[in-house]
Amino acid sequence: MSKHHTAVRVGFLLAVVALFGGLLLHVATAAAADGNRFEATFQESRASVNDRIADLGTFQIINTASGTVEGHGAASMVVSVTQDRTVQPCGPGSWTNADIRRIVMADGVLILRGVAYVCQSASGPVASEKWFVDGASSTGLFAGARGSGEGRVSLATATSTLSGKLKLAGP
Repeated sequence: MSKHHTAVRVGFLLAVVALFGGLLLHVATAAAADGNRFEATFQESRASVNDRIADLGTFQIINTASGTVEGHGAASMVVSVTQDRTVQPCGPGSWTNADIRRIVMADGVLILRGVAYVCQSASGPVASEKWFVDGASSTGLFAGARGSGEGRVSLATATSTLSGKLKLAGP
C-alpha cells in the first residue's frame, strides 16, 4: 500500500472520528439545553379586582389558576397584575401589565416576575409577556433558580402559557 493511500485512509478515519465526536457533543449539548426548558399551562380565574381606571388609570387583578408544569406535574398559581391603562403600546384598547406569578408545585414554589403588552386581536385582548425567575423569593427545589422566558395570556379564554429556560441552583 502506498503512502498516499495510507494517508487518505488515516485522513478519512480522522474525519469520521471528528464527525462522530461532534455529533456526540451536539447531542449532549441539546440534552443539557432541553433539561433547562420550562413549559407551563394554566387556566386562570378572577379572584379580586381593584378598578382605579377613572382616577389613577390603573386596574389591578388577582387571579388564581390550576395547571401543569412540564417535568413537575400539577401546579397551582396566584398571579397579581397591575395594568396601566394610560399607555397604549399597540394602539387603542391596549395597555401594559406588570405581574408576579407564584407557582406552587410539590417540590417548591417558583416566583416569576413579568411585564406584558396587552394588544387587541380578532379573538379579544392577548397579553404577550416577558418574564424572569425571582430565585431569591422562590423556595424548595426552585430556591436560587434563575431563568427567563415568554408568556401568552388569552384574556378571552383565561388561558396562560409560559415557556423559557429554568436553571436550578442545585449541583
